[in-house]
Amino acid sequence: MPEYVYEGINTSGKRLRGRVSGVSLSEVGSSLRRQGLRITSLREVDEDPVQKEDALDLNSVLTRVSRVKSYDVVLLLRQLGALIKAGVSIVLSLSILENQSTNRKIKQILADVRRKVEAGNSLSEAMQQFPRVFSPTITYIIKTGETSGLLDTAILQVTDYWEEKLALRQQIVTSMIYPVIVLLISIGVVGFIIGYVIPRMMVFLEMMGGDLPWTTQLLVDIGGNISTKLPQIGMGLGAAVLAGVLFYLWPPGKFFVDRHIFKVPIIGVIFQYSSIIFFARTLAMLIGSGISIVDGLRATRDSISNRAVKKVVHGMEEKVLAGGNLSDPLLKGVKIFPPMVGNMVKVGEETGGMDTSLALVAEIYTQLLEFRIRKMISLIEPVMLVVLGGIVGFIAVALVGAILAGYGNVTG
Repeated sequence: MPEYVYEGINTSGKRLRGRVSGVSLSEVGSSLRRQGLRITSLREVDEDPVQKEDALDLNSVLTRVSRVKSYDVVLLLRQLGALIKAGVSIVLSLSILENQSTNRKIKQILADVRRKVEAGNSLSEAMQQFPRVFSPTITYIIKTGETSGLLDTAILQVTDYWEEKLALRQQIVTSMIYPVIVLLISIGVVGFIIGYVIPRMMVFLEMMGGDLPWTTQLLVDIGGNISTKLPQIGMGLGAAVLAGVLFYLWPPGKFFVDRHIFKVPIIGVIFQYSSIIFFARTLAMLIGSGISIVDGLRATRDSISNRAVKKVVHGMEEKVLAGGNLSDPLLKGVKIFPPMVGNMVKVGEETGGMDTSLALVAEIYTQLLEFRIRKMISLIEPVMLVVLGGIVGFIAVALVGAILAGYGNVTG
């Protein structure tokens, strides 16, 4: 009969640990709970732990390097909600998803969650052990569903929310990719002409003799400097990129970037509107699910990556804990949240429809964001065409002028 190691707290509040034998994990968990023990950890003892530690477990290595993407979590939650809605037990649902998953990391996480649920923990408590996969927003909503008896509805609700969040993020990323790709291709073409085409044409131009036009001479000087100083230029760019990454990884540096990114022309307002949408949509869903404003703010804060926005949301949490209104810090944080957001939340506080007001804020700014993205693309396209057209035209004039000057010297 297998043995299990358990940790728990008895009715006197004393922490206990020990070993017990049993047929299965669920049977051992039920037996310990009947003894008045609140289980915090329960796992099967390895038959030969020394041999297992010494052996190279390739599966364990592959599991560690595997990644769990947001879309994988959404698909997992969608399937879990559908299974529970169909009447399948939580443990069996987790087991089914564990067996059919091809992602090693997800398979391991589902196995751990299943074992914790079998040991007597709720699904939300088991998921809280993996905050990088199941965010506080997910666990809060699932916990509410467990309390109300509508777990399947709660899971599907948070799945819909997460899909909308990912769709919005994908829309923002896609809008940024187009101009970046065009810019990189343009830089590559210009670099190819200056660094490869012009140096080879110089042989022909020198044979023709004469002085080069200033436009051609400028391109020659640029191409010569780039070719001779290419290692230094590469090292300088690499050092600049490394310095930028290190600055962003430094907490004060990240806060500085997150605070000032909203001031960047054209794209700054897109980041601002997306932050407002994430904040309003997340908090609206949490409050609408019956979660308190303080817990909702805490979960919303933990789901936001921008540290400047985190600071404002934390200020809201402290204000509410002190007995104040949510709208006051929103109205003061005008550098991130426009006055309309605070005013609409204030209306929600006065009418008792906070979640409705926040949902309306998210809807309004979603429309504004889509308009801004279309406007940004419509502005970037002509600007890049003009700039690139000017660069290509300048290069063409320089080359033609050099050929004409050389031809004049030969005929003269």
